[in-house]
Amino acid sequence: MRVKEGKAEIEVDEGVFYNPRMKFCRDFDMLVFRAIKEKEGRVSYLDALAGSGVRGIRARLEAGYDSAFNDLNEHAIANIRKNLEINGINAEVYNEDANLLVRRKYFFHIDIDPFGSPAEFIDSAVIKPKYLSITATDTAALCGSSPSSGLRKYSAFALKTEYYPEVGIRILVGKVLSEAGKYDKAPEVLVSFAKEHFYRVHLRFKRSPRAVKEAYRSYGFFLHCFNCLRRFFVVLGEDFETTCECGKKLTPIGPLWLGDLHSYDFLEELSRVGDLEELDKSVKGLTERIMEEVNIPSYYDLHLITGKMGVSPPPLDRVVKSLREIGFQASRTRFSGTSFKTDAPIEEVYRAVKRLK
Repeated sequence: MRVKEGKAEIEVDEGVFYNPRMKFCRDFDMLVFRAIKEKEGRVSYLDALAGSGVRGIRARLEAGYDSAFNDLNEHAIANIRKNLEINGINAEVYNEDANLLVRRKYFFHIDIDPFGSPAEFIDSAVIKPKYLSITATDTAALCGSSPSSGLRKYSAFALKTEYYPEVGIRILVGKVLSEAGKYDKAPEVLVSFAKEHFYRVHLRFKRSPRAVKEAYRSYGFFLHCFNCLRRFFVVLGEDFETTCECGKKLTPIGPLWLGDLHSYDFLEELSRVGDLEELDKSVKGLTERIMEEVNIPSYYDLHLITGKMGVSPPPLDRVVKSLREIGFQASRTRFSGTSFKTDAPIEEVYRAVKRLK
């Protein structure tokens, strides 16, 4: 099968993995990679689970990365070499266990995009690089649909809430922090998002015991009430109540990352390296939503709130505006078209909706 994607043209042989549904992710990646390249200059990059090699080839052609490729499947290796020749690229190609390779060789930027869970690769992948990009498609383990899987793979407990995609990303980043901290490396989330069946996170590391200590101040638990929808968050080590003000149980979710899910400075760099008007409409839309979003943990689903109130949902933008007018932060969110972020307590959210009904 012949495929044209971005500036790359590839052949996909039988038995070699290529997912056309992930094109959006790779399109967004190219914007991220160009921003990293502009800031850092030369970037050695490993597509550690390369499949057909399409991401690494695009990274070379569209972001100027020094791409290298790895896959344990020998058929994939032959396919990658063919695709490099088609695109006129000379690059290192490895046929190794990804965990062993990233421990043996240094790459400035490592990309982990498995078919399934990245959990088994995280410990090895955080040791050496300055940048790490990571994809997870085992969303059930991360979002709370399968709590036992989440405990096994990510050492975190979750039950499914209305803001489950954000919970999934936060558990994934929390796992990165817990592994990287062993090597005196603290992660910073540059940008992240959830779409369809996957989560994608781009991170930068700072090597410093002090930075790790500071990062752990953003590591802890959500406390969620499934009755009244209150939610709180507490840093690891802090005392917390187990009963909500409404009298029902507060469910702890985590441990997970409580810090920012994007860097505003990095988002400005994205806008500088790519004219947003020239981007694919969906990539542009996601970039703009993230830029407008307040960095507040969790979000509220308007339909769930109005369902509990027994009223019809008012326009979402009016709810956001109403909360801002009374002094709270509020915005739409990248995660859902019917949801919003705010630092207002649940009582004020209910009042804001009631005023608009």
